[in-house]
Amino acid sequence: MKNVLIINQSAELYGADKALLELIENYPKGYNPIVVLHEDGPLKDLLESKKIKVIKCSVIKVKRGILKPLYLLNLPFEILKSFKIIRKELEGKKISLIHSNATSVFIGAFYSFFFRIPHLWHVHEIIEKPKKIALIYPRLINFFANRVIFNSLSTQTHFLSIYPKIKKKSVLIYNGQQRIKPITSMEETSKIRSSFTMDHEKKIFIGLIGRISKIKGQHLLLDSFVHLSKTHPEIQLIFIGSVVKGKERYLKNIWSKIETESLIKKVNILEFQENIWPFYDSMDIIIVPSTEKESFGLVATEAMLSKKPLIVAGHGGLSEIVIDNETGLHFEPNNAIDLSKKIQLLLNNPALMSIYGENGLNRVKNTFSTKKYVTGVVNEYDNLTM
Repeated sequence: MKNVLIINQSAELYGADKALLELIENYPKGYNPIVVLHEDGPLKDLLESKKIKVIKCSVIKVKRGILKPLYLLNLPFEILKSFKIIRKELEGKKISLIHSNATSVFIGAFYSFFFRIPHLWHVHEIIEKPKKIALIYPRLINFFANRVIFNSLSTQTHFLSIYPKIKKKSVLIYNGQQRIKPITSMEETSKIRSSFTMDHEKKIFIGLIGRISKIKGQHLLLDSFVHLSKTHPEIQLIFIGSVVKGKERYLKNIWSKIETESLIKKVNILEFQENIWPFYDSMDIIIVPSTEKESFGLVATEAMLSKKPLIVAGHGGLSEIVIDNETGLHFEPNNAIDLSKKIQLLLNNPALMSIYGENGLNRVKNTFSTKKYVTGVVNEYDNLTM
């Protein structure tokens, strides 16, 4: 059995966290995952419930102030402390491979370099800001990684445009997903919908599922909704996701606008839901209005697995997942007016909503399957541990 030390950036269940969980739940025979996290959270709880070894320590996460003298002075001590914790928790187990599951974590890079262990760096981010960091990152990853997995063509193209030499070490493997849980019963979806509004039978529910933050575009969708609700009284807007720590003011501003526009009865905001499938099934249209480029966009594939029509910002990985006018619609990024037009197009064409839902389900099964995803990762594992 080959032990793989997997470093992840958070213990939540968004984006790369879900991609990691999908991999571990379908982990290849012959490999044993050991996960390093820096915090408690639902991902840690789920992994431990599956008897997966979790080590809690600093993952040397990139954050504001990393170039300040005090941080750099303390960095060697933080690295050594993490090394000590990892070595103790491993209890003598040999590590055959290190798998860093985000560009923002560096303990895997340092650990692999110091102990001469093959290192696979899995890139789930498109880094454009700050520009200085964006220019350095591809070079750092190329230096510390034996192999690099990009989760979308958009991600790969971005890194190659900055540092073409990384191409020799890289491979494109799309994130994969499958849906184990059956479609939610009409009784249950009716119950969920009625929790939002009394006359739910007459409503069209528009959902945005994801972390509450500026880059996820809640404010952009709200701007469109303000405009559309004047001519479409049947629409109801649902935001599902928790606010980013330290960004509570952003959520406060959203609530302020909802109150100012007298939309309290038409907009609902729910915190993060661990079992998200019943909520997808209760929506009529899913919007992914990300204001910055997503490297992939698991929300889109989740919606497709729920046979929901999608409207997404036409940039980054989202534009690869959703085929415009076939499995959903693209709108011009950061353009609330264009988003309104695309929503109105679906509202006026219910048959189109059904067609996009069916086409989306077929696309995710054929192109973004868990089997393809895991097979691709396993091939890289095998090549690095032979």
